[in-house]
Amino acid sequence: MESLFREMSQKIKIYLAIESETDPIEHTTELTLLPPIPISAVVNDLGFGKVKWQMDGISTSDAKEIYIEKKNKTLLEQSQKIEISGIDYEGYKVLEKMQIKTEGDYCRIYCYRKQA
Repeated sequence: MESLFREMSQKIKIYLAIESETDPIEHTTELTLLPPIPISAVVNDLGFGKVKWQMDGISTSDAKEIYIEKKNKTLLEQSQKIEISGIDYEGYKVLEKMQIKTEGDYCRIYCYRKQA
């Protein structure tokens, strides 16, 4: 996996956000994105069949499988947006928890583009 990571990795951008309360009476909040954090990742496209199988309930025409180093797992868990090649993606969550699978020194996550 290490040699694959060295040869195939590309830079992706992780966006974290700060949540602030905009109306204390209605308790509405607003997210403010922080500057992006670039990390290395191996990115693979997911076909339609695999999206239906791996990400139950997600309707999208564009999804990715990302492998990152384990040290960046916390960044991905807290991310609001993931940018790959200038396109914004969202991590796959179940019950508001990012679905990340740890495999040795690397982690795998599925992300997708929301349908407009």
